Amino acid sequence: MERIGYIVFICFALPFMLGIPIVRGKARMILLFIFVGMCCCLFISEINGLINNAVGKDLYYLTTNITPLTEELIKALPVLLFSIFVSSERQMLLTIAFMTGLGFALLENSTILVQTVILQGSVDILWALIRTLGAGLLHSLCTTSVGVGISFIRDQKKFFLCGSFALLFQAIVYHSVYNSLIQSDYKYYGAAMPMVTYLVIIVILAVVFIQKGERKAKAK
Repeated sequence: MERIGYIVFICFALPFMLGIPIVRGKARMILLFIFVGMCCCLFISEINGLINNAVGKDLYYLTTNITPLTEELIKALPVLLFSIFVSSERQMLLTIAFMTGLGFALLENSTILVQTVILQGSVDILWALIRTLGAGLLHSLCTTSVGVGISFIRDQKKFFLCGSFALLFQAIVYHSVYNSLIQSDYKYYGAAMPMVTYLVIIVILAVVFIQKGERKAKAK
């Protein structure tokens, strides 16, 4: 039971790793950062465990005060390094940030699913929907917000450091608010929060895409 995270990692993450040398182009980048996200999840689960043992607080305190900070920090690190050493192009950062969060969510949800089935014997579809559209989407959204934000401040030397802290802080706060709501009487509002945010982002991206198309048409 203690090593269930490693077992799930072997079953899910290793196939992604084995596919990285085979595929080319953007597909390789997508697989790579899904794998990176899974590695982040496995690493931070150990860190959170050590912190929990040291602090000795209950699960509610841990998930509202500790894990949002540690998880968002570790997830943001690959995105930040990519923006510094590889590319700060906005669409690229959006993609790799979302994939990092997705990989993190895949391993976390899979591990929690296995643990829940072992302890309770089964789970229902509602549980799966809440985990997927709630916590699963949450991780991708938080990391994406950091990635897209970095694309705006990457070349602004005066604002890069403080801007990076601000982006990380908003992701931590968003994550903490979600964890607080999902463990309260307002859990369905908490579960809906990432989905509503996602829909807003989709609308914004659609508007931007349409505007770019219109500008290209006028230029011709």
